[in-house]
Amino acid sequence: MRAPGAERSTDWRSVAAEAAGFARRVGMVPVLVLLGAIGAVVAAGFLAGVRHGAPEPVDLPLAAAGAPPPIATTQPSMLRVHLAGAVAKPGLYEVPASFRVGDLVDAAGGPTADADTAAVNLAERMRDGQQVYVPLVGEQPAASIAGPDASGPLDVNTATAAQLEGLPGIGPSLAAAIVAYRAEHGPFATLDALEQVPGIGPSKLSQLRPRATV
Repeated sequence: MRAPGAERSTDWRSVAAEAAGFARRVGMVPVLVLLGAIGAVVAAGFLAGVRHGAPEPVDLPLAAAGAPPPIATTQPSMLRVHLAGAVAKPGLYEVPASFRVGDLVDAAGGPTADADTAAVNLAERMRDGQQVYVPLVGEQPAASIAGPDASGPLDVNTATAAQLEGLPGIGPSLAAAIVAYRAEHGPFATLDALEQVPGIGPSKLSQLRPRATV
């Protein structure tokens, strides 16, 4: 017999014996029910803790059905240009967009021995529809050939872009457009055919009539 206030043994054999005695007194079924209830409570607490610590689900936006892909814009990779004057092989050329005037002249076999390359900007970047004219040494500048003191009208089928710029109302972009149209469609049959070039209408054509011909 234990003395009053003595500490109860925590030996596992004692605990097992007490549990067996309790089971004999109340029966096995109530014990199993009790253990099941305790297990259910523990499991419920565990799941509640897991749910409480889990992050909230995030809805990600979905691509709309049939949405077109992004459109990439690119610059033309090739240019069509006209090389004329004192070069080995003048004519129409299709060159990379990265070409400069000097590259074009080299691609055409280089300048002739009497070419005045100092009169041309060899470092100029090329543009589609451009005409490059390499003059001879001592040749009168092309722009002045079509100037106010010219002795006669300018033939728009043979004039260079620089010469066309000497006509009234014709700037660099419009001169290049005339040369490009001529290169693609051939010589102008009549002066009125210039109206087929974007930027030339009846009013501008009336300015050109006294100074231009075909």
